[in-house]
Amino acid sequence: MSAGPEPELEVVIAEDALPRLAARVASEGWSGARLVMDPNTREAAGADAARELSQAGVDVRELVFEQREGLLAGRAEVKRVRERIQEGRALIAVGSGVITDIVRYAAHLSEQQFVSVPTAASMDGYASSVAALQLDGVKVTYPARAPRAIYADPRVAAGAPPELTRAGIGDLLAKASARTDWLAAHLLYGERFDSRVAERVQRPLAVTASSVPALLAGDPGAVKALLKGLLESGIAMAIFGSSRPASGCEHHASHFWDLLAAQGRRPHAPHGLQAGYATHFAMRLQRFAFAGGVGALVRPAAPADPLGAEAREWLGDPSAEIVEAVAEKQRFVTEAAGGWPADQSGWDAVRARIAPALAQSGEIDRALSLAGIPAEPGYLDIDERTLRATFRHATRLRARYTTVDFLEGQGALDQAIEAMLA
Repeated sequence: MSAGPEPELEVVIAEDALPRLAARVASEGWSGARLVMDPNTREAAGADAARELSQAGVDVRELVFEQREGLLAGRAEVKRVRERIQEGRALIAVGSGVITDIVRYAAHLSEQQFVSVPTAASMDGYASSVAALQLDGVKVTYPARAPRAIYADPRVAAGAPPELTRAGIGDLLAKASARTDWLAAHLLYGERFDSRVAERVQRPLAVTASSVPALLAGDPGAVKALLKGLLESGIAMAIFGSSRPASGCEHHASHFWDLLAAQGRRPHAPHGLQAGYATHFAMRLQRFAFAGGVGALVRPAAPADPLGAEAREWLGDPSAEIVEAVAEKQRFVTEAAGGWPADQSGWDAVRARIAPALAQSGEIDRALSLAGIPAEPGYLDIDERTLRATFRHATRLRARYTTVDFLEGQGALDQAIEAMLA
């Protein structure tokens, strides 16, 4: 599993996924396998994977993180995996988001390949080529390494705790607001947009939105379809080279809530539940921005003090990553201004292009609510005051231009937030 030309990703979602994983490791002549997991994922699939590998004649070694809850993808965890990577030994991540990100980034730094064994349909990062790390309380996304292969038994994912499946529903349906942000940045500023990649992310949304009852009941077929949709999203990100096709202001909100949790101001919650919850509010802001709330454009103005006292009350002393994100976004707005609509007809054309993306918001809202992700303040210990702060300050965490930045540049963000919470 050493570095070299990136092979084509193999994806196996089948009940015999683990035997097929073992057969491949044995047939390719690796000297052994290193499984990385936590106690929960070892029980879900890791022990079975180890048994299949051993029966195939593969020497198996395990790295099991001790935490059943609260494991984060940080520097220490990545270092621990890197210290156990061995040339010629298959590196296998058995788990969902955190385990995958830890192994993915360790593999990237060590210039090694790895294999993913998903244990829940809980997030879209299995096939991604970026890793979300928790550094000094801030979620930071770094270029990393997509897996060489993914082997998933849908029965394992269907047997995961229902909260993880709900998180997967939230993460996948959040792509609706992410696409609107991406399309708006393309139309307003000429940011690179790939319609084929966007469609690849969007196709599974309708299936998932109509399958929520079956998903919550643990129906293996429905969970398999959800997992496929999440994998498609990750593959799209890998193709595009960033998380832009699947992440917008709703993900910035989730990262903001992660920061508050790291500060001890609220409990940690699964990323997909947070992203899904934020999607309700992101879509309201988008409807305000592009369906009547901003009737005519003005030249966008950069915020006077983006990291001032009010922002610091929530963000703390800004990290170097936050300072650079703010500076990069200001550069983007300044340098890409040549693509800004020149007149009212140009703005009307932008809104017409965005209208079909907004049209699905009602369906997405209903599906999220049916999945137990509500549209009112108070969910996940996020009250109205925190929601206001989220959509004012979370945009500082990432350089990515979103609807929040558009509204702020139009001097309409406060009005939009009031409409969002009305």
